[in-house]
Order: sequence, then C-alpha cells, then structure tokens
Amino acid sequence: MFRPVARAAQETEAFAACSSLAQITLRSNRVGDVGELDLSFNKIANDSQDVSFLQHALKIGDLGAEVTTSAATSPKIATHSLFVKFHKVAGSTWREFVDEMTGEKDGCSGNCGNTKWVCDQQLSAQEPALREFCYNSKVSQLDSCDRPMHTCTFHQSLEVIREAVSGKTLTPANSSDLAAVSNLWPDKKRLNLLWGVEWARVWLPWNFQNKRILVTTLLREPKERIRSFYYFRNDVPTHEGFKAFLEFRRDFVLGNMTHERYEAERAKGHEDRAFTTMSILLRSCCEYETWLGDGSVDKAKLVLSTQFDLVGITERMNDGLVSLGRLYGLSAQETAKIGLKADDQDKHDNSENKLDWTDEELDLATVVAEKGKQIYEFGRELFDRQSVSLFGTYENLRAAVDTFEKMDPESVE
Repeated sequence: MFRPVARAAQETEAFAACSSLAQITLRSNRVGDVGELDLSFNKIANDSQDVSFLQHALKIGDLGAEVTTSAATSPKIATHSLFVKFHKVAGSTWREFVDEMTGEKDGCSGNCGNTKWVCDQQLSAQEPALREFCYNSKVSQLDSCDRPMHTCTFHQSLEVIREAVSGKTLTPANSSDLAAVSNLWPDKKRLNLLWGVEWARVWLPWNFQNKRILVTTLLREPKERIRSFYYFRNDVPTHEGFKAFLEFRRDFVLGNMTHERYEAERAKGHEDRAFTTMSILLRSCCEYETWLGDGSVDKAKLVLSTQFDLVGITERMNDGLVSLGRLYGLSAQETAKIGLKADDQDKHDNSENKLDWTDEELDLATVVAEKGKQIYEFGRELFDRQSVSLFGTYENLRAAVDTFEKMDPESVE
C-alpha cells in the first residue's frame, strides 16, 4: 500500500538530511518498483510516433486552420493527459479546461490511481479516525468512474511526477539551451517513465502503440503563491500572523529548523497547518522544488524542460488557456466556449481578504521563495517558447488571445 510522505521516520530523515531544502527527498513505499530504466535520450528511436507535439510541423495559414498533425483530435491516436496541479496557482481553472477538453469527469480525472493520497498528505498518522473518514469520503467521490480512465488532473498528480522522475537521469537534447522546445522527450519515452509509477497505471495505456501523453502544469509567482496559502480559508488574517508564518518557513528552508523543534512546536497546538504534516509544510513553502526536483532547482528545470508539453503561467492565464486549447487541437473560439460554460472559476479566490504586503513580509517571503523563484522564472521562459511554437508566431498567439477575450470578456482582469 502506498504510504504518505509525512511518516515520523521520514520527517526525521527530512530534517536530518538538509541544511537547505536541496537534499530533502520525499520517500514512499511503492506497490512495486520496476527497477532502473535506461532513459538516456539516444536509447529510444525518434520514430514518427515518438515525435512530441511541439516538434510537429504546424499549418498556420490562419488562426482558424486545423493543426493537422494534432494527435489529440485523431481517432487513430489515444491521448492520455497529466496535469501536475500545484496548490494556490489557480489550478482548478486549468483543471476544468483540461477535463472539458478530454471529456473526463471528476470521478475519473480525480482518481489518478491513489484516492487516499490527499488524506495521507493532509492528516497526521496520529489522527487515524479522521484519516479513515477521509479515505471513505474520497473513495466514494472518486471511485465512481464508469469508463476506462486516461487522465490525472488533481493534486495526486504531484506524486505521480515526483515518483516518475526521482532518481532518474534526464538528458535534454540541447543542454546548452534548456528552454528549447526540442528538449521535450518523445511521447513513448515519457510514457515509459510514468509507467514506473505502478499505482498510476490505472489511467496510463497498457501499450504505447498509437498513444500519446500530454503533460501540462501551471506555475505562479512563488511569493504570491505562499501568501495565498496563508490567506486561504483564514478568517482572521493579520500581519503578525503572516510574519510568524513566514519566519517559520524561513528557518526551515535555511536549515535552522530541527526535527525536535518542529515536534515541540507541533505539540503547542498551532493553528498553522504546517504542524499537521510535513507535506503541508513543504507545499506551503517549497512545492515546486520538492515535487519536481527533490529539492534541487537544476533537477526541477530539467523535469520541466524534458517532460512538459506546456508550462502555463498564472499571471498570463489567458495566454496559457489558448495555448492549452491549441495543444489539444482546439481553436481560440472553442477554448473560449469552455470558459463560458465552466463552473465558477473564482470560487476559490481569496484575494479580497489579503492585506497589503509590508516590506518585512516581502523580505521574508523572498528568502522562503528563493528556489521557487528560479524555477518560476525558468517556467516563464519555457512558456514563451512553447506558446509561440504552438502558434507559429507571437502575433498569432496574440490574435488568438484577443479572440478568446472578446468571446469571454470576464476572463480579462
């Protein structure tokens, strides 16, 4: 059975292993390891079925033209989708679009092969009754899929990508230009990597012939993501509370937080959710580097470069959504129609109750978000390249965004 990252022994290891987050490794006991795979870039032939979507030639005569090579719309090619959903990045909006584009229901895309993972992340092992209640509710919600699953778009996706790449050597095609779209691994090679996560095989294909995988994610400026984590469902936010929140995470990322101090603070009954499980602490400060790179910025960049078809940016949501639509073979008009009929995309927005930043808060958040900022900035560069590659030119991208916003004016902030 899959085990959570927040076990006491693992917490001890996490604290002992690092003076910085770079050496933290979230370990789990998998159902079964498949052994090391030889995944060097040149080992797998780049045949016509392996070529990644961004490396196809696109016909861009006009914005209404079809992407004739889009396997997402081809009846001969089965598309499987992974949206790596970080916390507090407006990921629910992106997920709703992916689910609509793939025709999936929450009960299918939310399973991911491990319905208990969210409970294990959020609830301490010292709370068995609450965990069992959570297990039962999640199973009833997510075990309702009435057809073969082919997507994973909920938070379990974080553990899918972490287990898939942890300990693996990821070789880019162009190491001198990590943001080059040519670094994206072929579909078959990426499917082979994901197949190593045994519990995720329920939504992955059992053979890779005529199959493709589309992997996307959404990154938000990390200081704002951290701030949203503090304010989310916080009825009485204060500057003093936010400062204490940031100071604790500063001490952790700088290696000044011992396991003994963490346990002592937890025993005081803090309202800070970071004292519930180690996973919540990590997601509130260091999520990008933890789940993409086991604490390493360089590894996280390699993962984004070689495994992701599209890295969206929260601050450029409309650009990202039309690019997502393009990736799935939809026009800007078709993508806008999804937005018009989607569920309330602002239902999780907590921006109205946020206090303005103080200088001291910004200074603290800058320290906490140092690694996340580097990954985010690389993600921005990668998105610039990927989005233009999808549309052929920057002008085509802007025209598509303009069409999208005219049809869905509420999407314009």
